[in-house]
Amino acid sequence: MAIEIKINPIDFELSTAIGIDLPMMGSAGSQFQQNYFSIDQALANAKNLLLTNRGERIMQPNLGCNLDNILFQNITEDLVEDIESFIRTNFNYWLPYIFINKLLVTPNEDQNSIYLSLTISLTGNTVDTRSITLEILNNTNI
Repeated sequence: MAIEIKINPIDFELSTAIGIDLPMMGSAGSQFQQNYFSIDQALANAKNLLLTNRGERIMQPNLGCNLDNILFQNITEDLVEDIESFIRTNFNYWLPYIFINKLLVTPNEDQNSIYLSLTISLTGNTVDTRSITLEILNNTNI
């Protein structure tokens, strides 16, 4: 049985940008770095969703993962499960075209931080993946 890999047709048009990459600074003097492949734009959209808190986006008050709010909660196994569930729920609602291959939430109780590792792919194409790593710190020494 053959494996079907779905590729967005716009990915074959190399001169057509799909969106803007993060961080919003380009190379060679350009203002914005552009994405030309769907998986790269999906990665930028996933970063945006993870780093946005609810209420920050105008006209979309429920957009965001609110990861800043977890810094002031006690790190327990229930909190880790809640974070995983909340991220998956938000991705299913806001970014349904992204499939989460691997989600790893690792707490570091000594530094009151949480390490987040996420591997994503486009739905229907689990061969081409991208990874995001994020460390959420509660730095009370500032």
